[in-house]
Amino acid sequence: MTRRSAHHESSAEFVAEEIAFEPPLTDGRSLEDGGFDVREFARTARASHRGQLDLDQISESGLTDDAIRLLRLLRDLERSTMQRMRNVLVTATHKDARVTAFLSTWAFEKYWLADALDAVLEATGDDLHSSAPAGGLRTVVLERRERRGAVARAIQGNIDGPQIVAAHVTTGLIDEWITQAAYRRLGELAKGLHSIVALINGIKDRHIAFLSEEAKRRLASSARARKLAAREVKHAVWPIGAVEHSDDDRTFFDETVFGTDNGRAELGRIEELVRALPGLAPVASTISARLIP
Repeated sequence: MTRRSAHHESSAEFVAEEIAFEPPLTDGRSLEDGGFDVREFARTARASHRGQLDLDQISESGLTDDAIRLLRLLRDLERSTMQRMRNVLVTATHKDARVTAFLSTWAFEKYWLADALDAVLEATGDDLHSSAPAGGLRTVVLERRERRGAVARAIQGNIDGPQIVAAHVTTGLIDEWITQAAYRRLGELAKGLHSIVALINGIKDRHIAFLSEEAKRRLASSARARKLAAREVKHAVWPIGAVEHSDDDRTFFDETVFGTDNGRAELGRIEELVRALPGLAPVASTISARLIP
């Protein structure tokens, strides 16, 4: 085991001990009712994946420039998790014990997903630089609110109140659907990455299970939750975190992931999933409008 991997493993064990808990369910449900088991999710959190990766096979299979660029973009999006956590936790979401317990493990797992993608890039000889070598940000008026700082978000979150939690789990759910589609496209671009794509999307399936359960329950129970969620979906930049990337990179992502016949079919499927969520049918088409090349 290398010094780096040994360090990662010990760090993973420490963090896993820190997050392996679950506060009481805040909505009165018991695990016997079939709800997502956050305690089990934390207990079985997935850490370093380097030992499972056949890096020799990946490097020998050869990756196209497009596959490597998409890899970097997805790695950077996974790395943006802490910024997302900051934006979410300055609102009433930080008071929801069930959601914050999930988010702790979710962020932990996403850190190790980014590390796995780093390992693949290293195997190709990549220098691990950021995915945006050149080009300015998109200057779209509708995206200004997504570049708000923590103070502005905290003020808006105080106005929105506790129902903003529904918006956060809903946008998180949609983002996981979008990134899963991007990973499937990565597998199409590089056959040697099928195993890591399956591993990553398997981990994301658990994230989706929680977010889907929470989004449906919260949206169904409150008209204000539906209103706030619809507002956030309408104004969101997809995938979440892309607002910090260059226009060149975002155009590449949109065209590569959703510019093919399969990609447009994926986007149509996502739109139908959003349309099926309580109160979100009127804004479902905005997702395709943002992502269609």
